[in-house]
Amino acid sequence: MTKFERLNSVLGYEFDRYVLEHPDFAEKIPPGAIVVLQLEGEDAFNKWARNIAELHRGIDEPILFVQVKGLRPPRSRLIRPVIARSA
Repeated sequence: MTKFERLNSVLGYEFDRYVLEHPDFAEKIPPGAIVVLQLEGEDAFNKWARNIAELHRGIDEPILFVQVKGLRPPRSRLIRPVIARSA
C-alpha cells in the first residue's frame, strides 16, 4: 500500500465516522456521488485522489469534493483495559 493509499484509507474511515455522527451532513451528498477527500496542504495527495476518482468515474456520476482541514491526533476509545494473565 502506498503512502497516498494509506492516507486515503484513514481519511475514508474518518469520513465514514463523521457522516454517521452528522446525518445532516450526509444528506448533502448526492446519491451515487463519488466522494473525493481533499486534505489542506497536501497538494500531491489531492491531485492523486482527483485522478483516481476520474479513472473510476462512470457516465453521469457526480464527483463531490470534500475539503478537510486536517486530522486530530488519534486517541484510543478503550475504557480501562486490563491485561489478563497469559496461559
